[in-house]
Amino acid sequence: MTEKEKLKLIYVLKIGTNSKGEGLYEFLFSKNFEEIDYKDWGWDTSPASSNAEPPDEEFIDKTLFLKTDRFELKCLHELNDRCYLDGYYNIHAIAYEIYDPDEREMESDFDMIYDDLPILTFHYGMDQQDVEDQLFQRDVVLKKDEFIHSKETKIVF
Repeated sequence: MTEKEKLKLIYVLKIGTNSKGEGLYEFLFSKNFEEIDYKDWGWDTSPASSNAEPPDEEFIDKTLFLKTDRFELKCLHELNDRCYLDGYYNIHAIAYEIYDPDEREMESDFDMIYDDLPILTFHYGMDQQDVEDQLFQRDVVLKKDEFIHSKETKIVF
């Protein structure tokens, strides 16, 4: 088993939006995802919004960052109609792509290229490689500890 397969997704934290309109997210991974005591972070309290907190640093083995304006993720910790425990038991994704074709003013080139792809969904316990594979479908690659759009990657000779 590779290191990326050992690291399991436990929390996707939406930090907010920067001045450029880019969504800022942290993907938190743990090697002991089944040993998390969800009560310590309010995961069993409904609603998840204002109650579900990320685990303490001691339970986080890796944090990967994503900054993007190409899609928006809805994170479970923001929701007012369920608790984070729904994500823990995989009843609900802990983060998913917001997709509403009725809200589009104009179809962009990005929409035309990626319209046939499934909506991004991230579940509790997914391994890091699965997260990377999903984001790769949107031309987002991992460079060090940050996901970046592949067109921003510079090749150095």
